[in-house]
Order: sequence, then C-alpha cells, then structure tokens
Amino acid sequence: MTSSLPVTGSDDSRAGTSVVAEGLRITSRDRRPVFGSALLAGAAALLVGGGIVAGAFAASWGLFLEAGRAAERSIDYEESYVAYSDQWDGLVKVAFCVYPLLLLVAMVLIAWLLTAQAVIVVHARERTAAGTDSRGVPATLTLRALWRRSRPHLGAAFRVQLLTLVCALLPGLAGLLVLAVIDMGMVPGVVWPTYHDPATLQFVLVGRMLPVVIWALGLVLLSRFAPATAIGVADNSSATAAMRRSWTLTRTARLHTTAICLLSTAAVAVAFTVLSWLGTYVAHWAGLLMLATTGDNVWVTGVLVIITPIAVALVLLPLVLAPMGVVLACLRERLDGRAKSARVPSGAPIG
Repeated sequence: MTSSLPVTGSDDSRAGTSVVAEGLRITSRDRRPVFGSALLAGAAALLVGGGIVAGAFAASWGLFLEAGRAAERSIDYEESYVAYSDQWDGLVKVAFCVYPLLLLVAMVLIAWLLTAQAVIVVHARERTAAGTDSRGVPATLTLRALWRRSRPHLGAAFRVQLLTLVCALLPGLAGLLVLAVIDMGMVPGVVWPTYHDPATLQFVLVGRMLPVVIWALGLVLLSRFAPATAIGVADNSSATAAMRRSWTLTRTARLHTTAICLLSTAAVAVAFTVLSWLGTYVAHWAGLLMLATTGDNVWVTGVLVIITPIAVALVLLPLVLAPMGVVLACLRERLDGRAKSARVPSGAPIG
C-alpha cells in the first residue's frame, strides 16, 4: 500500500499555504467540534477566571474603600493626593496571587484546545481513510466523544505547555535583562534617552534592536515546539518525547514552521486587538454599574474599566485559537509525512 499522506510538494511556501488551507478546510467541515470546544474553553475561562478576578476584587475591597476615603480627606484639607499611595503594597500582593492562578487557567485551557483540535484532525483523517465504505466511517465527533478521546492526552498536553512556558521565559527574561542593565547605567557608552538627550546609535543598537533580536530568536525557538501537543496526541507519547519529536521534525523545516507560527500569531494578535476594542463597550456599562453600586467609588471602577476589555478578549479568544490548533495539527501531519518520505526511497511502498 502506498502512502496516502497529503504531501503535495516540497516547496516550503507552497507547503505552508497547503497546511493553512487544509486547516481551514477541516475547521469549516468540522466546525461543530472545533468551535464547540472553543465555546467550552471560553465558558470555563469566564467562570473560573471570572471567579478568580471577583475574588481578587473582594480581597481588595477594603483597600479600594480606603483609597476613596484618603482622597476625600486630602480634598477636605486641600492637600495633594497620590492615588493608592498607602494601598499599593496590598494591591500588589493580591495581584501576585491572582496572576499565577490566571496563568494556570490559561495553560489548562490551551492544553485542552490544542489537544481537542489534534483529535479532530485525527478523526478527519480516519473519515478520509474510510473512503466510500460506509461501514468504516467513524461516528460523528460530538463534544462528549471529543472529550472522551482527548482526556487521556490532557496531562501530557499540560506538561507540554509548562515546558514551553519555561522555554519562552528564557529569551523573554533575557531581553528584559538587557533593558534593565541599560536602565541602571551598567553598559558603557549606552545611556537611556531623555527629553533633552535623544537616543544615540549605541542605544538604538543595544537598547532597541538587541532585545528585539533576542525575542525574535525566542519566537523561532517556540515555533520548534509548536506541533508538540499534536505529536503527543498522534503518537500517544509523553510530553518530553513529544517535544523531542517536535524538535526533530522541525529541524529541516525551520522557515516553514516559523512562517506558519508567525501567521498564526499575527491572526491572534489582530483578533485580540479587535476583541479588546469591542470589550470597551462592555467596560463602559460595567463601569456605570460599579459606580452605582459603590457610591461613585472611582478607584475600584477605574481598575474594573481597565481590565474588562482584556478579560472580554481573553474569554472570546478561544474562537481564534481553535482554528490555529487545527493548523498546527495539520502541520504536524505534513512534517511527519515528509519525515517518512525521506526515510523511504522514491517509488518504494511505505506500508
């Protein structure tokens, strides 16, 4: 039996277009499980993430009220007032508790989305392989069936996200370290620009271009692990084995993989910007409601208005991340097909 894998060409740009087109085709054909899993993730983000944020507001409520009272006393005594001057440390402590919890929720939901989309692509291939034989066509992939097939892989998928986060922190912190060292004046000849002293060539090279280069290399590094979750589903492997396999498969297709990841990242960034803009309308009404229920406390209302557009965007973002997960699963399939073709002489049967 010859290979039926959809390897349509060796040209990277042509293959990249085919991967994206295939991912969008599967998304359109299996839109119910694709967007059903996304809606499930969005509902979980709203309930769990919203509960965490609500708990943070409840824990900080006394600090916000004290900020309002301090401002009123300053106005009565005609003194200058600095917002949250005495409450800042307490608010920062609450934030340091909330952010890791929200990050944990995000990692769990991303693991679910990428796993679910990999299962959907595997199911699509099973349906294609069955061909016209109605007896071999797999059953419709409902959300219940999708959860049943995804559940065994969720633990490994979460560990993949955790290891990927560690890999992302290294270049991310390295770029920030460069900026911090420059800000502390520890780089000879490189001075942070001010209103009176414009940026020098040395600062542009070291303070602007160097961090960007470091972060760009970090993005290339992350793209090497992008298909890891789909690999873990297809091979039923552990997180470390999936990441090693991903590194091996992308070794000869760095530009191809990076281009697809950049395209996906750009789509997510545009969607996040649009959804955040739409979230400002929700923030307006949420702010009015908060003012009415807190006796015109602008300090808690201001924080709510700031975070609401971001929260709205994050809750709706799974609708964009789900098709991206389908594309990454198709990318895994394409790279695996190339690897198998490379191991078998031209014209020889694969299996």
